[in-house]
Amino acid sequence: MAATTAAPHPRIAELLSELEQSRRDLLETLDGLTPVQRDAAPSGEDWSVAQILEHLCMVEDGGGRLISKVIKQAQELGAYENDAGSIVGSLDRFDIRNPTRRLDAPEQVRPINGMTVSQAIERLHAIRERLVTALLAGSGLALSVTTYPHPFCGPLNGYQWTLLIALHERRHTAQIRRIVYPAS
Repeated sequence: MAATTAAPHPRIAELLSELEQSRRDLLETLDGLTPVQRDAAPSGEDWSVAQILEHLCMVEDGGGRLISKVIKQAQELGAYENDAGSIVGSLDRFDIRNPTRRLDAPEQVRPINGMTVSQAIERLHAIRERLVTALLAGSGLALSVTTYPHPFCGPLNGYQWTLLIALHERRHTAQIRRIVYPAS
């Protein structure tokens, strides 16, 4: 039995939809910014828009590599998915989308001021393309067979790591809105 099918497994389709919506929201938010808003220096401990995007690149790239590893492990185990139930609410208890809840990013995913907004957007597109390709290749595999620890959420399976990428992007989209539209 092949892991890929013409139509993605319902769980993969659900995750792809979440990823697509989070990216659409981010890009719409960025499209609405003036050059001054995009390039504004951060105040206090806040990150600039470019720094937030650089952070998103780092997180999604690392998460994507981890998800690819989970897919490979599921392939090696011959672990196929028998459950089509939704996993979208599986991380609700962590309140990830709440941009007012302060979480300090681990050192390895803190921005180093190395990207412009345009460079970060280009990199985000390339990273997302790799992630989507991996998820489609792993469609039908049980991505819950292996877990890896997350610094705030604890052990997460491949589905949850993918969902986390979408929720994390939504969190930072809201943060960008809060930075550039503080009165809203």
